Amino acid sequence: KADPVWNRYINNDQVPLVDGPWYVCELQPKVHHCMGGLVTDKECRVLDVRTYKPIPGLYAAGEATGGVHGAVRLGSVAILDCLVYGRIAGQTAAKA
Repeated sequence: KADPVWNRYINNDQVPLVDGPWYVCELQPKVHHCMGGLVTDKECRVLDVRTYKPIPGLYAAGEATGGVHGAVRLGSVAILDCLVYGRIAGQTAAKA
């Protein structure tokens, strides 16, 4: 129950699927993960959703914010977006 090449577990209890009926469906990209929701500008300042003006002293980055990925989250890119926008938020806060 072990793969000597990749050192992965092998489930020897699995059996082939040979008898139908089989069904097919079309899959399309869709929203499958909420990235948060705080609205920010390009300097990571949190914006008041009523006025779209920055809230003094409030910054956000990563999954606390929304809109970075558009309508569909791109899998496995959340870490980079947290790092990049976290750095921008830190730099902007340090200037304030």
